[in-house]
Amino acid sequence: MKIKALFISDVHLGSKGSKATELLETLKQYEPEYLFIVGDFIDGWLLKKRHYWTQDFTNVIRKILSYSKKGTQVIYITGNHDDFLRHYTPLDLGENIKIVDEYIFEDYYITHGDLYDGIVSLKWLGVLGSIGYEMAIGIDHFMKRLGYKRSLSKYLKKKVKNAVKFITNFETQLAYQAKERNCKGVIAGHIHTPADRLIKGIHYVNCGDWIENNSYIIYNNRKFTLKTSNINNSIPLGETARTRISKLISEN
Repeated sequence: MKIKALFISDVHLGSKGSKATELLETLKQYEPEYLFIVGDFIDGWLLKKRHYWTQDFTNVIRKILSYSKKGTQVIYITGNHDDFLRHYTPLDLGENIKIVDEYIFEDYYITHGDLYDGIVSLKWLGVLGSIGYEMAIGIDHFMKRLGYKRSLSKYLKKKVKNAVKFITNFETQLAYQAKERNCKGVIAGHIHTPADRLIKGIHYVNCGDWIENNSYIIYNNRKFTLKTSNINNSIPLGETARTRISKLISEN
């Protein structure tokens, strides 16, 4: 399917929880003019601790390189887990691959979002949380094999994010940053919570992740659509995210 743009974030290649196989199948469905990788594509934090790399990870990178060879403009926005790239940005790799820290597309501000997250400003705490989160994902997989359906990693991440909500309201801050740049919307990742809603007149869209939600955004015919490779969640995904976020805000 030919589309104007495809947005993915938080793939975390190098993490045992990365759903690279599912992502590859999704990439094969589209022929985008632009591919936006909205941060945390490679999990540099975990790769510094130990080496874990699979053929699926390599296949995803090969597919993206194939996109660029066929004319797709690949825009890689750095995140906190691949912040080692920020030492070199902005960087052009050939004609069709750019690595940047932020980008504006169709009057939408695109950022991973970690620069506006109070947890990540304390980098040591973020790294600790990353390692603990991967452990929780491993426990999740084991528990699901035993028949348990509740996600420990989602539960822990929700609790941690609620505990630091007094530091920053992530989504509202991103809407503010978009408005400061005279943009009508913002596209982000980082918090692994797909969303599509208005915040003070700014269209806020979050790509989600490829650890649990397998979610992404397509842009075609001047419309952004939040989607997921999980067939059962394809229709209510955006609404579910909005409901969950609204509940969190109302509780705090």
